[in-house]
Amino acid sequence: MANEEQEVLLAAERFYAAIEEVSCGNGLNAMRDAWHHTARVTSRHPSGDWAQGWDEVWATWEVFASFGRADRGGSKVSDLRANVYGDIAYTTCHYRASPAKGGESLACTNVLQRIDGVWKVIHHHADKSAALTAALERIAMET
Repeated sequence: MANEEQEVLLAAERFYAAIEEVSCGNGLNAMRDAWHHTARVTSRHPSGDWAQGWDEVWATWEVFASFGRADRGGSKVSDLRANVYGDIAYTTCHYRASPAKGGESLACTNVLQRIDGVWKVIHHHADKSAALTAALERIAMET
């Protein structure tokens, strides 16, 4: 595997580790560091609609952070693959939500951009999930 692909995979692994940090209630610092903060970043979570621009994307992570608690972690990532095209790359993987969030396996795609030698997320997309949405609604009612 080319060195660039390894760098992209490491950046994607940091992103998924940041999701786990958010899920476990350990804050948003790792998530903030995983993203470029521009008006052109986008995301779509399993339980929501599209977010466009850093302010909207960040707001979605703040909502997820409000559900964070140590017993809500335990997600797993498998089949993580990277494809690099110059300073743009994308990854695909399967993300298994933690048992507290329904445990469903979702297909995910991320686009990363290298700026000043650093790969960061500029787009995140995960499949819609009725099970995850229901779990988050249940969690929201608990808080």
